[in-house]
Amino acid sequence: MQIVILGAGYAGIRAAFDLDHLLRTHGRADQVTLVDRNPYHQLIQVLHRTATAGIETHESIYALEPLLRNRSVHFVQAGVQAIVPLERIVTLENGQQLAYDRLVIALGAETAYGHVPGAREYSLPLHTYEHALHLRDHLIAQFSAAARTSDPREQRILLTTAIVGGGYTGCQFAGELAAWADDLCEQTGAPRSEVRIALIEHESLLLKQFGEWATREAERVLDAQGVSVYLNTDVEAVEPNLLHVAGNRVLRAGTIVWAGGIQGPALLRESGLPVDAAGRVRVDRYLRVEDQALIFAAGDCAAIPDVSEGTTVPATASYAMRQGAHLAETLLAEVEGRAPRPYEPLKLGEMVSLGPHYALGNPLGIPLTGYPALLMKKGIEQYYRATIEGPLA
Repeated sequence: MQIVILGAGYAGIRAAFDLDHLLRTHGRADQVTLVDRNPYHQLIQVLHRTATAGIETHESIYALEPLLRNRSVHFVQAGVQAIVPLERIVTLENGQQLAYDRLVIALGAETAYGHVPGAREYSLPLHTYEHALHLRDHLIAQFSAAARTSDPREQRILLTTAIVGGGYTGCQFAGELAAWADDLCEQTGAPRSEVRIALIEHESLLLKQFGEWATREAERVLDAQGVSVYLNTDVEAVEPNLLHVAGNRVLRAGTIVWAGGIQGPALLRESGLPVDAAGRVRVDRYLRVEDQALIFAAGDCAAIPDVSEGTTVPATASYAMRQGAHLAETLLAEVEGRAPRPYEPLKLGEMVSLGPHYALGNPLGIPLTGYPALLMKKGIEQYYRATIEGPLA
């Protein structure tokens, strides 16, 4: 049986590694093919640290070749152009076509700009490794330019960063940038007193997944680091170095970072698959795409029902990883002719850093803040690294 997995993110790589191990353990020779446009697996949960030089660039990616060296997974480096369910093929951007008996879509997500004029053209996203590197280099250039100019107004604009979106990415990046600004100013000669960081959220809560307690704590911690938080603030348009916000107000910023949400890749809709309002492919409780017996989906590109909450499962790395592991078992059941078991989200909680020395989260539903939360977050990250580095990962 030919099993094709699209995407080497948290869900895709977990599905590929676990399925390869299960197939070999059961003495099967089914072929697993993993497809990704990049030759590496990127750790989305640490990209905010890459963008602020908090870690070495290589620490946020894993080259796929060494990870796959002792496995039977066949890797194809290419972007996905289209999925053709009626013909059971995937067309790649290099013109290659892959036939499949079972298909797993784990293509992650794209930055959602919410139809805000100019947002795509004049802001910087932070959703991929390449985004993080570009943003880091951009900030270094801005601070360096600020050190060279004698115009106070231009200097203020160059040293102002506006972050749109108060979710995981926005809050984590704001905290790291506030800390990095000290080093940046020392290295470039830019005046620290002129650095401004604004975090803009259109709803009344930061980190709304956690509830009001997290908003208040995040506001307190970020404010102490010099981050100005604007809640209930809609961004209506973006121009070069300029944000138009509700109430006919403007904010001039040399760096505008867009962390305002994600959406499913356009090719899902273009391939005729059922998608929700955010462009994520709709699946049932087995992670099987609706009306598609041979196609499954997981991770950020999938709208996965959470029956107990009456909503969809959050798009986070921890959920995606466990969905990939579940799909490996499901696919083994498929090739062996057994009925798969339904996916049930395991709610272990989430952790969010607010700079290099502070974090908050809700492990097992219990609010946790400060250094203990930071230690737990780092421990979780190290555990994940071990799961993909191990010989049977």
